[in-house]
Amino acid sequence: MRKQNQCPAIIYRKDNEKNLPIILNQNDILHPDAIGQLYKNNLILLSIKNKESITVKIQEIQYHPFKPKPIHIDFIRV
Repeated sequence: MRKQNQCPAIIYRKDNEKNLPIILNQNDILHPDAIGQLYKNNLILLSIKNKESITVKIQEIQYHPFKPKPIHIDFIRV
């Protein structure tokens, strides 16, 4: 997936709901510094293809060790 310019992510849900794995397009993700500063403590509305929009908060961002880009993002459903 990463070779195809995609970033895996997951939306953790509350209670007994199943977690939702998703794939993000790297071109749609802002620069890692911008993600951390703008969105780390804010709510984001994710529009998922063929599904409803989900309000989430970024829980953790994992970065590539040598390149300035995220390689995995964990979201929590609010």
